[in-house]
Amino acid sequence: MKFILVVYLCIAGACESVYEQKLYDTRQECESASVEIMDYAQKRFPNSSGQIWCLTEPEFKQYQDFYDITQDT
Repeated sequence: MKFILVVYLCIAGACESVYEQKLYDTRQECESASVEIMDYAQKRFPNSSGQIWCLTEPEFKQYQDFYDITQDT
């Protein structure tokens, strides 16, 4: 199973969802990368908020479908 790292970041009330093109072979690899990204984001954007997820490909598809629906309304 492959994992996709998804970052949802909010700065000054504007939120954006981004994800890495690289697929991780294990959840552990993805979560290790997420710690590095979280540390970077906290240092670079100290007043921001957000979340980071490691999603399977089916979970990511659901996330994209939901995100697309909410963008249309």
